[in-house]
Amino acid sequence: MELHSITFFVIVILKTYFVVDKMECQFCKNKFSGKTSLKHHQKTAKYCLKLQGIKTKKYVCGSCGKNVSTNHRLATHYQSCSIYKQERYKLEFKNEKQQLLDKIQELERVIIEKNKHIEKLEDKLENIAIKAVQRPTTTNKTHINNFIQNMQPITTDHLIGHAPNLTIEHVQKGASGYAEYALEYPLKDRVACVDYARRKIKFKDNEGKLVTDPEMVRLAPMFFESIKKKSSELVYKMNKEDMDSAMFEEVAKLFNTNANVKNGSSGVKSEFYHDFVKYVCSGSVIE
Repeated sequence: MELHSITFFVIVILKTYFVVDKMECQFCKNKFSGKTSLKHHQKTAKYCLKLQGIKTKKYVCGSCGKNVSTNHRLATHYQSCSIYKQERYKLEFKNEKQQLLDKIQELERVIIEKNKHIEKLEDKLENIAIKAVQRPTTTNKTHINNFIQNMQPITTDHLIGHAPNLTIEHVQKGASGYAEYALEYPLKDRVACVDYARRKIKFKDNEGKLVTDPEMVRLAPMFFESIKKKSSELVYKMNKEDMDSAMFEEVAKLFNTNANVKNGSSGVKSEFYHDFVKYVCSGSVIE
């Protein structure tokens, strides 16, 4: 009985470790050690799937075009694909650049709004200051009336006669520089701002008639026409072939300013035009 038990035990061990019943694939005839291995083979082996008539799904890298058999292998491939990495970095850079541009545009919009608000506050402060000096007293009114009555007429010849006094320094200052020239030379003691809020001035025409001119719609075009030629001469003298980048930018600004002068002579109301009128009015208020 004891010998029989030992013999049985030996037979079991030999069957377990040395005798294995292999399972054959019905499609490709390959043999496998177990049912699990066989099923895995029949689901993944390309040659066996082909014999089964099953078309294998292809997972393609959109960057380099390489084909892999599973989605997991595709994910692994992306980690080493140099072309995919380059495209991803380019896309990330493009997105970051766009985000930066969007932030810059938003900042520019905020700055523009702030500047507009500041301009409105400046106008209010100037108007308050002007009203403070224009007290409705008899003495002040008499002074204003006397000044206006004694103003000399503004003629085309008078405006053109002062044009040689325009300098490149006036041009470089932009609208404020042209207003500075106007109040120092051709319009000196010949204009009076009587309502700064409405940019309303008074002057006498070539017949000596008193003209009320809101926004200087009559006088400003005459003024710009009288200096148009001189302004162009000054700007074109600055245009040289050996300019560096800084000088080129400066000259470009001067050409833009000169273009505003030409437009102003035709009555075009640009930002430059309105700034010029504002400076002339603020400098010709009668106290």
